[in-house]
Amino acid sequence: MRQSDVAIVAVFSALVVATDFALAPFVSFKLLDTVVFMVSFVYGFKQGAAVALVSETVWSVVSPWGTAGAITPFLVGGELVFAFAGWGAAKIWRTDEKVVSPVTFFIGATLAICAFFWDFETNAATALLWFGPGLNLPQLLAVEAAGFAFPIPLAHELADFALGSLLAPASLLVMPRLRRRA
Repeated sequence: MRQSDVAIVAVFSALVVATDFALAPFVSFKLLDTVVFMVSFVYGFKQGAAVALVSETVWSVVSPWGTAGAITPFLVGGELVFAFAGWGAAKIWRTDEKVVSPVTFFIGATLAICAFFWDFETNAATALLWFGPGLNLPQLLAVEAAGFAFPIPLAHELADFALGSLLAPASLLVMPRLRRRA
């Protein structure tokens, strides 16, 4: 990575971790997913994936709720979905200078779908960690059902939809200007 790439990862990872602490009382309302998506959209997959890796790893260790422990690799892996989505969305929706305005709803929907996948994947990882290699389908389905029975996943998906529909498009108008300076 070039120095400018390292700076991009450092700045956006610091932004994510700082806002995660600021928003800690609001469970499932974090800027992490939106920032990873936006960084991948503007700067590319490598930078978005690096922000996902650094931010999720740091948060998994220093979270006010304690360390995430053995599930950390699954949390990081799930966050890479947002990096892939941002990179792929840039291939479809970006023109040279801006995001096409009717796409804002689709950016929010994309983030909500990624959040659902993240929740599904981390529930599956939880089942694997609880039951070990003997995990069977009924056990997996029970953990998935229990995980989605609480309002936290829905809040996660709605927050990602809102941030993706409102914050991401506005930020994506500014970020390409910053890219030219990097």
